[in-house]
Amino acid sequence: MSKTSRRRKIIANLRNKHRFVLINDTTFAEVFSVRLTPINVLMVFSSLLLAFTAIVLLLLAYTPLRGIVPNAVTKESRKEIMQLNQRIEDLSRTLEVQRSKQGVLNAILEGKDAQFDSISARPK
Repeated sequence: MSKTSRRRKIIANLRNKHRFVLINDTTFAEVFSVRLTPINVLMVFSSLLLAFTAIVLLLLAYTPLRGIVPNAVTKESRKEIMQLNQRIEDLSRTLEVQRSKQGVLNAILEGKDAQFDSISARPK
């Protein structure tokens, strides 16, 4: 079977109409009836899935349920993280300056010729 004939057969099967009927068991009366194609059923299920996903995402984004999501960062914690990061940067600069000064002092105590740049050693 060639590819085109397989595709035509699949498309023809997707366009076939089927009847969905709900019947009352005791009276055999038809309660509900609708004609469907597999394409329509697929579209309805995909639309429902898309709507459900959108609702869940909106609930997680704009309600207190966002706390359920791991690694969710609030405004307060983000501000605290930024302050801590700034403090870490300041401390690392201070540590670098102290290590530089310590290296110069060690060189002076050992009697070596040490070049010390006092301008670059200042904390910013």
